[in-house]
Amino acid sequence: MTHPVKIMKIMKFGGTSVADASNINKVIDIILEAKKQENHIVVVVSALGGITDDLITLANLASQKDAKYEIIFKAICGRHDQAIKELIDPKDQKQVLQEINKKYGELEEIVKNIFSAKEFSLSVLDAVMSFGEQLSSFIISEGIKSRGVPCEFVDSRDIIKTDDNFGSASVDLEKSYKLMSDCLKEKPLSIMGGFMASTKNGITTTLGRGGSDYTASLVGAALDASVIEIWTDVDGIMTEDPKKMKDALLIPEITYEKAEEMAYNGAKVIHPKTIRPAVLKNIPIYVKNTFNPMGSGTKISNGKKEK
Repeated sequence: MTHPVKIMKIMKFGGTSVADASNINKVIDIILEAKKQENHIVVVVSALGGITDDLITLANLASQKDAKYEIIFKAICGRHDQAIKELIDPKDQKQVLQEINKKYGELEEIVKNIFSAKEFSLSVLDAVMSFGEQLSSFIISEGIKSRGVPCEFVDSRDIIKTDDNFGSASVDLEKSYKLMSDCLKEKPLSIMGGFMASTKNGITTTLGRGGSDYTASLVGAALDASVIEIWTDVDGIMTEDPKKMKDALLIPEITYEKAEEMAYNGAKVIHPKTIRPAVLKNIPIYVKNTFNPMGSGTKISNGKKEK
């Protein structure tokens, strides 16, 4: 008995796309529009813009016995509380804040331990850094539910398993692909954080720079997705950095090989690690602009014309 082909789209949002509630509402609009066309969507999100850097500062201050870490901690909580107030229906806010306050408590406990301990390890730093994605993915999933659309929040650490090379862990592809497939393949809409994973013993790890894009590509490969979309704040891959060169032109199509070469040479739109899982499964990657969703973006593929 043959089953109908299921369209699976992976959508990743990060940077200024998720900087604040106003931008997150744009992200939710894009997700809900895509939901009208697709059977299954997995959304991977980064931390709110700048939060990962704040978390690193928080941990470093605590390790230096500098009580100013408490100011950073309050500011991090304040930004997420503000996002909840603006994104979530008032009648649902109390329950969401209760869950988020548990996360704040976990983070505060870790940072207090850093402050009082003499040792500050990479594994502890990974645990701290992961809270950016832990918080953003939960809040965004609740924001979507608040619009009356069912979706499932998934903790990436449950389905992406790595070694214990903290700071830039290597993914156990076989184990992770099976966990991702089992968890995500039948769900109409799932929301998960990028960048974070865990060891086989459940210790939190991170995937290094570009980790959220890489997460999206891994999920795409695990699910044999039809397409992977990386949503940023530029129209796609450009001939020059558009923030520096006003006459930069959009590259509408590019091969995996060329995109990887550009990434290694410092193009910041996509990380080279991102491309590998997609290449192996021949899944096209589109780089698109959250603030210009109707733009065509850049298509990264094997360069062969589709039949």
